[in-house]
Amino acid sequence: MSTAVKLHTMPSRNMSNYAQKALLNNPFENFKIENYKYAQLHKSITTNLSLKGFKPDFSSFNSFKNLKLSDGTNTDLLGDLNKWNYNNTDSYFRVNSISERPSIKIDLDLHEDEVIYLDLSIFKENIQLFKATELPKTLIINNSNFSDDCPRSIFLNLSENAKLNIIHFNISNSKSFLYFEINQQNKSNVKFLSFQSNNVHTRNEFFASLEENCSLDIYGLNFHNHGVNDNYSFIQHMKPSSQSREVFKSIVKNGAVTNFQGKIYVDSIAQKTDGYQMSRSLILDNESKANNKPELEIYADDVKCSHGSTVSKLNQDQVYYFQSRGINEEQAVKILQKAFLVETLDVIENPQIKEYSYNLLDARL
Repeated sequence: MSTAVKLHTMPSRNMSNYAQKALLNNPFENFKIENYKYAQLHKSITTNLSLKGFKPDFSSFNSFKNLKLSDGTNTDLLGDLNKWNYNNTDSYFRVNSISERPSIKIDLDLHEDEVIYLDLSIFKENIQLFKATELPKTLIINNSNFSDDCPRSIFLNLSENAKLNIIHFNISNSKSFLYFEINQQNKSNVKFLSFQSNNVHTRNEFFASLEENCSLDIYGLNFHNHGVNDNYSFIQHMKPSSQSREVFKSIVKNGAVTNFQGKIYVDSIAQKTDGYQMSRSLILDNESKANNKPELEIYADDVKCSHGSTVSKLNQDQVYYFQSRGINEEQAVKILQKAFLVETLDVIENPQIKEYSYNLLDARL
C-alpha cells in the first residue's frame, strides 16, 4: 500500500522540484522518517472487530449551519506546494494531499450561524477555511467512518482578532490521515478539541503558527481504539507575547498503540512566549503501548515554556476504594477513565456541544 504520487503522471508545470523531492520522502514506504516513526504507516493495520459507525445528531442545536459543497469555491493550491513557512520538515501529508486532491475554500464569516458543521464525508477535497471577524464561532468537523489511504488537509486561516472554537470528532475510522494547519495573525484566538475513539489506524497532524498576542489551545483525547492512534503536533511562536497550551490524553487497551509526538518552537524574536505541552497515557493491560515524545526548541531567552509526559497504569488502590463503597469493578474503572479524560472537554465553549461531548464520552466508555 502506498499513497505516493506517480510523478510521471503529474504535469511538470504544476509540480515544483521542491514538491517532487518532498514526495520521495514517503512514510508509507519508509518507517524511519523522524516525524512519522511511531505512525506505522508502512503497515496494514486491521482489526477483527466490526466498527460501529458514528452518526452524530445535532438536530436540537440552536443557530446551526450544515456546510454543503456549494458553500465552497474551487481553489488551486498546487502553486503553494513549495510555500512552506514552518521551521520543521515539510509534512508529507500536506504535499501529498495537495498533489492528489482538488481543493476548495470556505469563508466562515459568510454564515450568520454560531455553530458551523463540516461533515468530511460529503467532501473529497482539501479545505481552506477563513475566519476574519471577532464574532466567535464554533466549527464542528466530523471525520468519521472513513477508510481512506490518501491524506487530506484542512487549512484554518485566522485574521487579526478573529476567534474560533473547533471540535473534531475522529471516530470509527478504519483509516484516516489528516493534516491540520492553523495560521494565526495578531491577537487571534483558537481553541481546538480532537475527540478520537473506536479507530483502527489514524494519524492527525497539527501544525500551527502564531503571530503576536495570539492564544492557541489544542486538546486531544483518545480511547477505545483498536490499532494505531497517532498524533503529531508542531506549534511555532514567531512573534512576542503569544501563548499556547496543548494537552493530549489517551487510554489504551487490548494491544492497541497510542502515540503523541509534539514540539513547541520559539523564534528568537518571540519574547514573552508562554508555551505548555503535556501528554498523558493510561495503559489498561500488558499488551498495549504508549509512545510520548514532547519537545521544546527555544531561541528566545525571556519565555515561559514547559513540557511533560506520563505513562501509567490504573491505580488498583482507587479501584479497591470504590469497591469498598459498594461500586463494582467495571463501574469503578469507568469512573476512573472518565475522571482521567474529562479535563480535555473543558476547552469547549458552546454549552450544547459541551453537553453533547460529555454524553458521548459516557456512552463510549
